[in-house]
Amino acid sequence: MVVVIIIIILLFAIFSIVIKHNHNKAEQMRIEATKKAEEEEIMKIAIETQKIEELKKEKQEEENATGIIYLTFDDGPTSDSTPQILDILKDRNIKATFFVLHYDENHEQFIKREKNEGHTIALHGYSHKYSEVYPSADTCLENFRKIKEQVYQTTGIESKIIRFPGGSSNIVSKKYCEGVMTELVTRVVDEGYRYFDWNVDSDDAGHAKTSQDIYNNVTSGIKPERNNVVLMHDFAGNHKTIEALNDIINWGLEQGYVFRRITEETPMVTHGVNN
Repeated sequence: MVVVIIIIILLFAIFSIVIKHNHNKAEQMRIEATKKAEEEEIMKIAIETQKIEELKKEKQEEENATGIIYLTFDDGPTSDSTPQILDILKDRNIKATFFVLHYDENHEQFIKREKNEGHTIALHGYSHKYSEVYPSADTCLENFRKIKEQVYQTTGIESKIIRFPGGSSNIVSKKYCEGVMTELVTRVVDEGYRYFDWNVDSDDAGHAKTSQDIYNNVTSGIKPERNNVVLMHDFAGNHKTIEALNDIINWGLEQGYVFRRITEETPMVTHGVNN
């Protein structure tokens, strides 16, 4: 009988110790969880404060600048031009905007790099073939939705900045649907997009044949006291633009301009509609 009582007492003591240990462990976990949540909140506040300070600094720079230059690149990503352009931008600490087309898994790395290095990934379309884009407003919107979804799957970014293939002023769309651009410029805004054309054309997809041509076209087109949206391309083999890029950046900085990426807060720069 005495042995049984002793065993019961021992079991009770062990049980008490276990209960106390579990309670202490649970309390320690609660304290650690609270501490972690507090640290995360402090970090979040610090990041937000840093962002606010950076925005204030950028705003001050813009107010003191000759004007703003937005470098934009259409028709990428490509395995030769895109990484070379990104290398130059990274070396110069310049942020730009890339209006992207459909890409395969081999080119996802460039989209991810654009995101990681602080550039804006904007939408040019899943396809650039006018016959596929402009049969109707619905087909054009679906073209944007498809590339928007692909970019989201790659980066987690839901991009709302677009550029119409050919620009909003294109007349080639009239061949496929009369009045489609007039309808589209209203519908895209209604659906939450912000569309950008350009007011400085490098002509690197047209008549410009050399890097000097690109440089001359861009520097002569940039005007003070306005948002200069520069049209360039990162299609395959666009060596003339790559060769001109550093000189364009040098000229802009020397003239007192600041370089920025397009954001949802950037005022839209658009053309007059011709269809």
